[in-house]
Amino acid sequence: MEQVLVSQNYDVYSPEDHETWKTLCRRQQERNSGAVSKEYLIGFNKLQLSKERVIRIEETSRRLEVISGWTLIPVTGLIPTRDFFYMLINKQYPVNVSIRKPHEIDFSEQPDIFHDVCGHLPLLTNDKFIKFLTAYSIIALKYVNNDRAIDFLGRLYWYTYEMGIIREDGEYRAYGGAIITSAEETSNILKEDVPKYPFEVGHIFRTPYNPYKLQSEYFIIDSFDDLFNCLEHLEEKLIEYLLLPEQDLILRNYPLNTYIGKGFNNVIGFLNDIQYKFPDAVSFVAGQPDEEFFDIENQISKFDLFVNHEVRLTGKAKKQVVNKIGQYNRTKGIVNDILAEYLRNDENINVRGEHILMTVGAQEAFAVIVSAICDREKDVILVEDPSYIGLSSFTKVFDYAVSGVPIDEEGIDLRILKNRIIELNRTGRKVKLLYVIPDYQNPSGACMPVGNRLRLLELARQYNFLIIEDSVYNSFTYAQKKNPTLKSLDRYNRVIYVGSFSKSLFPGLRVGLIAADQRIENEDGETTLLIDEMVKVKAQLTNNTSAITQAIVGGVLLELGCTLSEWNKPKFESYKRKRNLMIAGLHEYIKRFEKTWAKGITWNEPDGGFFIKMSLPFKVDSEDVFRCAAKHRVIFCPMRYFYLGDGGENEIRLTFSNLSLENIDLGLRQLAAYLKSRVGGQPDTAAALEKEEALAN
Repeated sequence: MEQVLVSQNYDVYSPEDHETWKTLCRRQQERNSGAVSKEYLIGFNKLQLSKERVIRIEETSRRLEVISGWTLIPVTGLIPTRDFFYMLINKQYPVNVSIRKPHEIDFSEQPDIFHDVCGHLPLLTNDKFIKFLTAYSIIALKYVNNDRAIDFLGRLYWYTYEMGIIREDGEYRAYGGAIITSAEETSNILKEDVPKYPFEVGHIFRTPYNPYKLQSEYFIIDSFDDLFNCLEHLEEKLIEYLLLPEQDLILRNYPLNTYIGKGFNNVIGFLNDIQYKFPDAVSFVAGQPDEEFFDIENQISKFDLFVNHEVRLTGKAKKQVVNKIGQYNRTKGIVNDILAEYLRNDENINVRGEHILMTVGAQEAFAVIVSAICDREKDVILVEDPSYIGLSSFTKVFDYAVSGVPIDEEGIDLRILKNRIIELNRTGRKVKLLYVIPDYQNPSGACMPVGNRLRLLELARQYNFLIIEDSVYNSFTYAQKKNPTLKSLDRYNRVIYVGSFSKSLFPGLRVGLIAADQRIENEDGETTLLIDEMVKVKAQLTNNTSAITQAIVGGVLLELGCTLSEWNKPKFESYKRKRNLMIAGLHEYIKRFEKTWAKGITWNEPDGGFFIKMSLPFKVDSEDVFRCAAKHRVIFCPMRYFYLGDGGENEIRLTFSNLSLENIDLGLRQLAAYLKSRVGGQPDTAAALEKEEALAN
């Protein structure tokens, strides 16, 4: 230890050294505007650090001791780990006496006086950070002889004191010394494609770092309280990781599907993380049905009703019927005839049970249809753009050719669709499928007029493609009468109908269906049911859809006369009230300010479904979602996530289906506060907005 402790011989600093210090301080001041934590700047000003000449360590030490009780120890080189922690416990901080050379002015691999002083000392004036650093050092000293423990704890030190980012006023600002004293690192944290994760000790323990490269990820705190609070369970988490196998168990030279790499749209994962991080925020994100209407216990009891139905139908003993339901079962499904009657009653779709395939929700239905019909090399799948990502994400993961067709308030643009088909067919690739959500589309809320539906069916016949009709929102109409499904209008046998009971009953059933009555002629001139070809694919994916959940759906339908229309009316009326409150709230909290801060903010007012699309006079991205959730406690979904390529940068989607009336009103007030702050106006809190509205009235 003695060999690294030195005295600062101030006379050895050359004019060139002082000029280097001056240049570094000037550069740091220029780039730190708005990029550095306010707490750091407060500490910097308290220390009265010279910006013209290398500081005198003893003089700065006396000033720091008066402020916080810490003193500085001049050193040369790195301090041994044990000694370093002892120094921190005793409120001593090592400062290297050397200064980088001019050719190292942008980056120095070795610590120097500029990094130690201008990067770290200002935070040693902050009471909360000092408490964290001291308590952290006490814990670290207990494990100083365990290399793995020091490695884990070193990561915590690195991603805080060296590479820490704090969220202040909705912006990312550096408090870590290695960022503050590096121009490149300061720029790096502002890049959208560099991940910034919420501060979590386990995640940090799992994240190695390289001190000689720009960081590939950072961790964000909301206040220095986050650092101190993590210490409560730090040892517990450390021991948990020390008990894991020492080998990293990483599979090397084992690449995965390249289509789920960096370009993969993991919007669901991102939004789930945001909602988990801010559980008290009002979330306009998830298109979920209202849990108040699930009635799960009552619906599960309808299993017996279906069993009794089967007993009467087959003449078998009840136990035999029940055991059969518990067994691997018919791939096509066990409630198909009941579902066929339900489709006739509620959707005016005339298919037989043999034309229906039961699936694990609508998501599996898309995978089955595409896999059965499309050739990766020859065929193209068209989708609305923007659209629900379930089908497009599947096609990307498995490398099917997919192309988007723009939509407007009346759904897919038929003129562009026709031109796109002609254009693609001329290239030698064939448009085989078109995926549409005709009713109250996710994410836009657009609804296709009946005239457009009939014209679309004509295009399908003319250009010999099939239409996947995602009809999940067809029944969720707030108008007098719901629109006819494409399948019910189809006289050319071009529509494959996909339905689900996730919204009408509850998602945990995971029961969907494909209704396809087309007959297909193969290359040998033989004809077969298209649905039977899909059954072959389904058998390879999941064998069969849970017969138990099918039986529950079957029992519910049997009790209700194979119709859900009347039974679901109270649910639909509730959604209508929520939609109306959304529209009224948007007018109250945003539209009446359209001549001032809300200029350029517009939205649609759909007659059904769960979604409202809002257009904004500025671009939004994932960083805006995070800032809005953190500061205003409301979460929205950027529309750009639903586009195949560019598009939606100035749009967001608002979902209201699973929110209470109170939360809808609260969420809209908080959203209005965020929008006002985002366009540059003030105030930027919901409370301040409320005060302004009161004055306006």
